[in-house]
Amino acid sequence: MAFQWKRIFTITAALLGAFYLSVELIDPARGTSDVNERLQKVVVAAHVRAATSPFELSPMEVATIQPAAFVERLRVTGELRPSRLVELRAIRGGRITRSNIREGQRVRAGDVLIAFESNDLQAGLNQKEADQEGAMAEMVLAMQSLNRIEQLASKRVASQEQLDKARSEVAGRKVRLDSQAAQVEIGRTALQDAEILAPFDGVVSKLLVHQGAQIPADAELLTLVDVSDMEARVLISTQEISRVAVGQVVELQVDGLQNQAIKGEVARISPVADDGSRSVAVHVRLPDEGYNFKGGMFVQGSILVRQTEGAITVPVASLLGDKKDAYVLKLTDGVLLRQPVTIISRWDDGQVAEVSGLSAGDLIVRTPHAELRSGVAVTVAEVG
Repeated sequence: MAFQWKRIFTITAALLGAFYLSVELIDPARGTSDVNERLQKVVVAAHVRAATSPFELSPMEVATIQPAAFVERLRVTGELRPSRLVELRAIRGGRITRSNIREGQRVRAGDVLIAFESNDLQAGLNQKEADQEGAMAEMVLAMQSLNRIEQLASKRVASQEQLDKARSEVAGRKVRLDSQAAQVEIGRTALQDAEILAPFDGVVSKLLVHQGAQIPADAELLTLVDVSDMEARVLISTQEISRVAVGQVVELQVDGLQNQAIKGEVARISPVADDGSRSVAVHVRLPDEGYNFKGGMFVQGSILVRQTEGAITVPVASLLGDKKDAYVLKLTDGVLLRQPVTIISRWDDGQVAEVSGLSAGDLIVRTPHAELRSGVAVTVAEVG
């Protein structure tokens, strides 16, 4: 009998407490909170007061929400290469009469690097130019003759047959003159091809011929590189290349330049993957700040693929529900409440989720387990 009276007393006290809380929370004079939210708290509070004892959590089981900055980088390795490199070849065969360059020598745009024997070419050009002058003289005479016959024809002194013949003669001379002009242009081009000029300022990185050698047409002569504009070539797997974009910041370390972090940016991305490695080449533009870069130097570093400031994040283990209906358990006034959140993105290899729906200072359960659910009263043990 005493047990029944005790139970009745407990239930009555809980109901009176719930009624008191409802009056306190719903009274318009005491605040502007939403009525439905206040009623939810009233019901939860009544349930909590009827419970036997709150669930105790350790400080390690809860997390206080704080805005954080996150940076995600993609590790890369590769080598330095000149952005401009050209292999110069012989357009026509012949004997090299001049080659005063050496490997490692700096040259300027327009410098003569290699010269082939050109006496025959010059003689041929002279003959073609003489033939052109002769064709021009014949053309002038034919034009003068046509003018006289046209004047005579207008006075009915010259016949139509004579006029047609003069016009035909001019047309034939013009064809011959055009042909001679084309031959002169061919001769000049051949003479120009006898000299190999530097297409830009650079350094001779490889020299394959020497003075006096007889070279066939299309033979490789030398390699010229522009060392003033070096870039890094790194390889990215096809699984990661979609995260890389032109303009992203790259931080590299170069062998031989210890303790120097060199910043560049993604300049170009190859449209195809390498057949052997199935990786995509990414070219990184480097600053021109007096670094003594050499082609072939090994580089390693990272590409900044994304970053954020002031992100609200939660441990992925704290998320409950599915992706469309995700929520966390938030501790409010000693009670766990279901707090819906929207997942924006994931960081730290998917261990942390950036979400909306929470504010700085909110306290959530880090790793919920079966005994923890909405409406359960909890306390957080004090450290020490």
